[in-house]
Amino acid sequence: MEAKGRLCFLRRSMSIRYSIGESGQFLTLEQNVLDYFVGWRQLDKKMPEAGGQLFGVVEGQCIKVKLATGPRRSDRRGRFFFIADRLSERREISALHKSGLHYFGDWHTHPQSIPTPSGTDLSSMADLFARSKHDLNAFLMVIVGTAGPPKGLHVSLHEASAWSRLEAEIRV
Repeated sequence: MEAKGRLCFLRRSMSIRYSIGESGQFLTLEQNVLDYFVGWRQLDKKMPEAGGQLFGVVEGQCIKVKLATGPRRSDRRGRFFFIADRLSERREISALHKSGLHYFGDWHTHPQSIPTPSGTDLSSMADLFARSKHDLNAFLMVIVGTAGPPKGLHVSLHEASAWSRLEAEIRV
């Protein structure tokens, strides 16, 4: 049943757009990224969390997430945790930057229908933002729940001492 539902989802051409406050900018999660997230949802009770990085381009006022990576064999994963191999991630950022893609943030799964960030998620993103060399105003975090997009996605922007959730506008 789930596979059939997933195939229907994959056939639709869809992106999800998020307004970024009063900046006039917006974030778009492209179809291939949404498909990738759907494939990693923790639908089985034995399935560990998964995660990785988010890459894309800036076109005018639009921040387009075009690629989601991970998880890697070197990441540590359990039912209720995901710990990324940060050295491998730094290498990935460098390699993808050479091909024109910019690092925007991280994604991971939660075994809940409509995901909410944990305290660890929030402190990890704040720490990552503060310790990283970058020119971004904020890092993106996407948490993928068991419900399908957009309901099953938590999308937020994170700075060193603040964060804000983004609300979806579906584009078909």
